[in-house]
Amino acid sequence: MEKETTLRNESSSATKPVFVAGLSIEDWIAKETAPRTPSLWGQKYPEYCPYLCENVLGDGLQLVYLGTINNRPYHWLILIDSKTDVTSDEFDFEDILQPIEEECGRCEDDECERCQENGYECEYPNNISWGGGHWGMIVNFGTGEVG
Repeated sequence: MEKETTLRNESSSATKPVFVAGLSIEDWIAKETAPRTPSLWGQKYPEYCPYLCENVLGDGLQLVYLGTINNRPYHWLILIDSKTDVTSDEFDFEDILQPIEEECGRCEDDECERCQENGYECEYPNNISWGGGHWGMIVNFGTGEVG
């Protein structure tokens, strides 16, 4: 019989799974940041590796993604608190957009054109441009859920 492996949160008596769907959080991150060649509406895009934000929110036991309409088909990843419900009507996407913008930069209006004119790198993952988008849970090590 296999013994379930869990983590104990130092501030709580609750235990958290070390593996979800057979993978550790490090394995999930490696899987989700692996190189991929995206396509959108039949057009192929250059290979890229999804960017994992270095800023961690809360306990960092939930891996979520954020994609923008303006940066399709690319997306960013961030580790957030396992108690955050990203599907809730009360969830504010700005809570994950802001730390990504702070780390990668923000592109507004003609700012990206100015970046190009000045010779700055303006390609993914730099200068996230929000004109709407989507987000969701990939895996939550606090609950054991997979998105």
